[in-house]
Amino acid sequence: MDIYDLDIGKPVNKKWVVEAKVGEGACGVVYRVHDVENKKIKAALKTEANDENGVLRKEANVIKQLQLRKHMVRLIHCGKREQYSYIVMTLYGKNLNQIKKDYELKNFTHGCVSKIAIQALYAIKQVHEIGYIHRDVKPSNMVIGRQGMEKRMVFLIDFGMCRAYAVWEGGVARHRKAREKALLRGTARYCSPQVHSRQEQGRRDDVWALVYVMVELADKLPWTGKKEPETAKMKQEITDEKLLEHCPSEWLDIFTHIRNLTYEDRPNYRLIYDKLLATMTRLKTTFTDLYDWEVIQSQKKADQKDKSSTQSSADARSSTTASNSKESPYPFPNVNPVEFDSNDIKL
Repeated sequence: MDIYDLDIGKPVNKKWVVEAKVGEGACGVVYRVHDVENKKIKAALKTEANDENGVLRKEANVIKQLQLRKHMVRLIHCGKREQYSYIVMTLYGKNLNQIKKDYELKNFTHGCVSKIAIQALYAIKQVHEIGYIHRDVKPSNMVIGRQGMEKRMVFLIDFGMCRAYAVWEGGVARHRKAREKALLRGTARYCSPQVHSRQEQGRRDDVWALVYVMVELADKLPWTGKKEPETAKMKQEITDEKLLEHCPSEWLDIFTHIRNLTYEDRPNYRLIYDKLLATMTRLKTTFTDLYDWEVIQSQKKADQKDKSSTQSSADARSSTTASNSKESPYPFPNVNPVEFDSNDIKL
């Protein structure tokens, strides 16, 4: 797909003004824009050069279907100009790779990763519930919100690689027949072994990728930096126990479940949720605890303050928790266990 660059300050459709480029990949360029009449109103604008085989239209279609799902990206506008097509959607904050780099974090703690993974699992499930698989689950496609409660929530972005795994007949969903041979779609580092074997991707493969993401955030993936053939070989040869030897035992249970799934099988999202929550509980991590990067933020703020003994005890507590005990045990709406039980698509 061809990429089309916009000039900074360029108005689009007399409505949005380009502020800065915030991302670029195989599926287009993403800009931060503001409303032409109100600079406080921000959004993300994604472009691609006009091409009949372009994926932006497909991505817009997926996002439109996600409008009925809670806590997902929202489509604000889409359009087509003489040289490029574009969509305007929710603007989020930094992705997990950017956060690790900015805060010089080699790894995240197991409790922090488990909390992130629960929210990523929620978002993946929302995509599955509308009959699609994401096919590019990775840290750079996991972002935090920009303001309010959403600054402490993790969201999934970039639906340009999505593919329908379900078709509807008479309002009832059935599985789309798997192709005998499929192209590799996604990022090789996080693809399941089945994807390397050019098999059709199903819901299983999205959650498989999530486990690889968890391992990378908490430790490292041994095939990082390797080319695709060697990556595929290493994934086939390494045991789950070896791959997860520095990770919580509950994560191995998750991987065991995923390995037993076939293309058509529905992952047991609640089981995965329960295992991640069990990790948090054992490590005495709560949803109101600060993320690893928030702890660093808090420490930096404390260092900048007057070191006098008059600093309140409330300031000291802020380094470990973001709220008080009166808050709900599920302070973020995308971590409520009820959300992981439903099977809206009935597949």
